[in-house]
Amino acid sequence: MTDKTAVYTAVNTVKEDTMEKHLLKNGKELTIRLAKAEEAQEFLNYVNQCGKETDFLSFGKEGIGLNVEEEKKYFESFTDKNFMLVALVDNKIVGSCSLRTNESRMRLKHIGVLGITILKDYWGIGIGKSLILSAIEKGKKSGLTRIELLTRVDNEKAISLYKKLGFEIEGQLKNAVYIDGKYFDNYIMGLII
Repeated sequence: MTDKTAVYTAVNTVKEDTMEKHLLKNGKELTIRLAKAEEAQEFLNYVNQCGKETDFLSFGKEGIGLNVEEEKKYFESFTDKNFMLVALVDNKIVGSCSLRTNESRMRLKHIGVLGITILKDYWGIGIGKSLILSAIEKGKKSGLTRIELLTRVDNEKAISLYKKLGFEIEGQLKNAVYIDGKYFDNYIMGLII
């Protein structure tokens, strides 16, 4: 965490309400905590808006394809190794970061797959870095030893951030994403924690 970060509460268990407070580059306060089932509709509105704002996600204008009940069930299924953090500014969800782990596979349950989205109006002020660092710390406490992610090879700002946080490019996946009649390659990036 940075010296501008004040962690008010650090809790090791997913069942409690973990909350962190951070000061953003624009002077606003950022709250990071676990997503809650009762905010499933708000979360869907937020994440579907993200899909309309950028082509760097695995979904677009069509949204993530889940309804409120499915999203609630997902939030209720969180474990120490499978969770979604949300970032709030002025009590509004503006970002999210998930770690997903295949806990039923002994040979894979040490790996967390990271996904992150942030509303475009909130890019570049430190939310992504704070979310990723929080997810890494939570994953590390749960016993994960590797975090990996996929990102388009032309997503230069994201790749720069991931590298600053210690992720390395481990390979390139050809024609990994198909958008509006065009294929794009993805990098797979990994971090040993």
